[in-house]
Amino acid sequence: MSKINYDAHKKEKYADPSPYPEEKVLGPNLYYAELLMDDYAGVASEFTAINQYLYHYFFFEDIDEELGELLENVAINEMLHMEILAETIKKLGGNPVIRGGQSTKGNYWHGGFVYYGTQLCERLKADIESEYKAIENYQKHIKMIADPYVQAILQRIILDEKVHIKLFNQALRKFCGCEYRAES
Repeated sequence: MSKINYDAHKKEKYADPSPYPEEKVLGPNLYYAELLMDDYAGVASEFTAINQYLYHYFFFEDIDEELGELLENVAINEMLHMEILAETIKKLGGNPVIRGGQSTKGNYWHGGFVYYGTQLCERLKADIESEYKAIENYQKHIKMIADPYVQAILQRIILDEKVHIKLFNQALRKFCGCEYRAES
């Protein structure tokens, strides 16, 4: 098991309750590592989500303490995902520098990937959209990666992303009176 302290990062309300699988792989595979770079620090990635949610948190905390807490804690959960991906990329033989893979043509991450916005409702919709895009990318990579250990890691992360969608939609209902692509 890695040194990641899951319990220190994971707060019940903001993540799925099921345990995370151990970060292990069948063996080194640079192709798989490169695929995960997009999930790690690509356009629609954990690193983008962390920065977007923190930026939104800086405004939301002034509007409503609970809303600020939501964004802060979801960002913390995304940091855990990023750490899990970094460990997995290393085990696959890759180097988890802050860059994407195919989505960035191997270029380093930059702040233009973040949706900044100006309106609370539009920001929440963008946050929901980023979760859906992350799930879509993880599902695509699960099909492309024939390592059951890596697949299990990605499937577990998806469970958290679905919780985030639910929580963001609850906030959207409370503050904007609507939902956005709500899970059924």
